[in-house]
Amino acid sequence: MTTPSFGPRTMALLLLLLVVSEGRAEPEGTIEVASYNVHGLPSFITGDETLARLRQISPRLRGLAVVGIQEDFLDDGHNLLLGEVDQPIRLRFAKKLPNRLYGSGLTTLAQGKVLAKLEVHFTTFHGLVGSGADGMASKGFQVTRLQLAPGVELDVYNTHLDAGGSEGDSLARASQVAQITSAMEGFSAGRAILFLGDTNLKSKRQRDGTILKRWFRTTGLRCACAAVRKRCCARIDRVLYRSGVGLRLAPETWKVEDPRDAAKVPLSDHEPIRVRLRWRREAF
Repeated sequence: MTTPSFGPRTMALLLLLLVVSEGRAEPEGTIEVASYNVHGLPSFITGDETLARLRQISPRLRGLAVVGIQEDFLDDGHNLLLGEVDQPIRLRFAKKLPNRLYGSGLTTLAQGKVLAKLEVHFTTFHGLVGSGADGMASKGFQVTRLQLAPGVELDVYNTHLDAGGSEGDSLARASQVAQITSAMEGFSAGRAILFLGDTNLKSKRQRDGTILKRWFRTTGLRCACAAVRKRCCARIDRVLYRSGVGLRLAPETWKVEDPRDAAKVPLSDHEPIRVRLRWRREAF
């Protein structure tokens, strides 16, 4: 077998073609994402047929690039929820803290490739029986570093913050946001971020509004709703984002979906938030 040889002119032409092709091949595309609190608590708490609802939610999650699910507490419910999804990445943060009934209730579904992941329990909560009964669950946040395309990486955060409107609840949320902020400044330093979650932060509540403003200012996060509609809808279920080194994100659409069963009853006490974002790889 003989090895082909290339003269200087041929090599120069090959290099030129490589440079041109790489210049044209800057990857860009769109991803559809959603944040959905599925109200996956036992039926004696929800007052309905929880498992039947989760079975009906499952096919509605198909086709999305990333889904952040909250209140996915029940093992049987989790299996039904995944029954008809088509995302190959299915990460559930199920580890329970001592003296807690449930895990975090967080599940991330995604397309692409997982490069790294992080699971963190919150160190603070408020309320065991009242104030949202947050002490029943091992709340926290999960981070999934996804490869959207070669050289294109995105850190996806999924969480469910403390519920309730008392001062203790607000202080707990402030502490939890501080933990997430630390991860964004450390684990995700300089990186592009997609945040999905039930924040329980109401911007009309003064304390919550202050938490949000500080969080956005510190991390560089932006609200997808405000980016698309020019004004945030102030819902507690949020999709947030920031561009990072090598990757620019820009929301194109934002909408609230309203999935219902055959009797026109909502499939959860929360409506899913769905966003389409355009991504573009940029030079470092």
